[in-house]
Amino acid sequence: MGVRASARKVWKVLENRPLVRSTIAIASLLALAGLLLASLAEVKLISLGFMADNASFLLVPAITSLTATMVSFAVGIVGAIPMGLIRSFGPRLMKGGGRTALLTAPLYGGVTAYIEAIRGTPALVQIFLVAQVSGILFPGNPNIPFLGGVLALTLNTLGYQAEVFRAGFQSVSQTQIDGAKAIGMRPRQVFAHITLPQGTRLITLPLLNEWLSLFKASALLGIVAVSELNWAAGYLGNNRSHPIEAYIMVSAVYLAIIIPLGKAVGYWERRHRTPGLGTAEPTPAGRGVRPRGLTL
Repeated sequence: MGVRASARKVWKVLENRPLVRSTIAIASLLALAGLLLASLAEVKLISLGFMADNASFLLVPAITSLTATMVSFAVGIVGAIPMGLIRSFGPRLMKGGGRTALLTAPLYGGVTAYIEAIRGTPALVQIFLVAQVSGILFPGNPNIPFLGGVLALTLNTLGYQAEVFRAGFQSVSQTQIDGAKAIGMRPRQVFAHITLPQGTRLITLPLLNEWLSLFKASALLGIVAVSELNWAAGYLGNNRSHPIEAYIMVSAVYLAIIIPLGKAVGYWERRHRTPGLGTAEPTPAGRGVRPRGLTL
C-alpha cells in the first residue's frame, strides 16, 4: 500500500509538470540508446570510433534537409491559407447562386482536384515527376536537383496544409462570426481578426505534425541526387562499409531535431492555449477541467 501511495503521489506531482515529464522521458531514451549502442559495440556489430570520427560529416546534409523543409513549408503556408478558405467557404458561396457561384465553382473544383491528387499519390512519385520535368527544362544546372526537390516538397505540403487550414477555419464558431458582422465588421475584417487567428491557434499541433512529416519526407530527395541526410547515410554505408553505424547516426540526427521541437511546440501550445477553444481535458477530481487545443 505504501508503494502504491508513493507512486500515486509522484504521478500527481509529474501530472502538473510537463517539462519535468519530458525531461525524464528524454533522459530515459538517451540512457536506453546508450545501453543499446554499448551492447552492439561489445558484440562488434558497430564501431563507436567510426561514429565519433564521422559525426561532423552529417552537419551539411542536416542543414540541407532543414533548409529544404523550412522553405517548402513556409511557401506552402502562403498558398494553403487561400486554398483553405476556398475549401472552407466555397460550398456556401456556390449555394448563393449568381456571379459569385460562377466564379467560385471553378476555383473550388480546381483546389479540390489538386488536393485529392496530392493526397492520393505517393510523395516519391511526385518528387520523381518534378525532378524529371526540372531536368528537361533546365538541363546541366547543378542546382536543379535541390530546387526541384524543394518545389516537389512544396507542392506536396501545400495539399496537406490546405486541408489543415480548412479544418481550422471551419472550427471557428459561427456565432462569433455572426457577432463580428453584427457590429459592422466587413468580411475581410472578420477573417483577419476572428477566423484566421482563432483557426490558426486551433491547428498549431496539426501544422507541427505536417512539418515533421515533411522533414521526414525530405529523406526522399537523396534519390534525386540531393545531398541530404538519407544520402549521407547511404554514402557512409556504401563507400565506407559501415551501413549500420551510418543509419544509426542519421536516425539520431532526426530524433535530435524532431523530439525537442515537438516538446517545445507542445509546451508553447499548453501555455498559450485560448480558454474555451478546443475540447476539455479531464483532470483529477476537484480540480475542474482544463481547456485543450484541438488536434486533428
